Amino acid sequence: MENGIRGYHPYVVFFYYICTGFLVMYFKHPLFLATALIILICVNISHDRGKSLRKWMIPLMVMSLFFMVLNPFLVSRGTNILFYFRGKQVTLEATMYGVVMAIALVSVIVMFVSFNILLNGNKFLYIFSKVLPRTAFLLMLAIRFVPLLKSRFDEIRAVQRVRGTTMTVGTLRQRARNGMYMIQVLLTWSLEEAIQTADSMKARGYGIGKKTSYIPYRMEKRDWGWLATLLVLFSVCIWGGMLGYGKIVIYPELGTLHLYVLDWILFVCMTIILAFPLIVEGRERLRWKY
Repeated sequence: MENGIRGYHPYVVFFYYICTGFLVMYFKHPLFLATALIILICVNISHDRGKSLRKWMIPLMVMSLFFMVLNPFLVSRGTNILFYFRGKQVTLEATMYGVVMAIALVSVIVMFVSFNILLNGNKFLYIFSKVLPRTAFLLMLAIRFVPLLKSRFDEIRAVQRVRGTTMTVGTLRQRARNGMYMIQVLLTWSLEEAIQTADSMKARGYGIGKKTSYIPYRMEKRDWGWLATLLVLFSVCIWGGMLGYGKIVIYPELGTLHLYVLDWILFVCMTIILAFPLIVEGRERLRWKY
């Protein structure tokens, strides 16, 4: 029995992530994106107190600084010139575009960290198995592949460290050779297990007949209610975005950051959509306490 957001139907949770990913890339206003990033960080904290997100903090910070710093020096579009660097103009518009893109990309990655926590392999297979069983299984393996390789490589590196083989001590040639040896062991291990998995699936008849799920997910009233709510709010956001609200003009000249009434309406709708897990978890804790 799963409580909170984990207890909701996989279709509802998956639709939430579809809405979140689309809105983060759809609205290009700094206030919208900054709010989305803060809410998504809070969502990850509500899952496991930010344990999974902390592993991504350094790469996310490096990537965001990379976009913020590099874009103004590579792109010279814009009319508001801040200064010149080696004869090339650095504009306010290029700087703002770098900031917006950095926040948007970081928000998407933070969203996928939460996605991997809530929609595990069973739920992901349940969503797509009836339509695309083999494709869903390949996607699940692809999502699982990177963290699995990382954990295996850490295990190999720990064993080789006991034997005196390391990539941090010795000449550059010795460290490169040790690293290639560890990668060879990793690939051999992974390929051998992949063959065993394929043989096991073939013996069990995977993909021959109609697939069934051993976990009976059922849509309840709360699932239908939140699904309808998310759909209505998402439709309002799309409609407002098509009218030009919730966005900012960057090129050729930076537009105003002023928000109109409809902008604030879209902001509230987007905030409710993104905060869906926080609302559910908060309500569960209040019901448990009081």
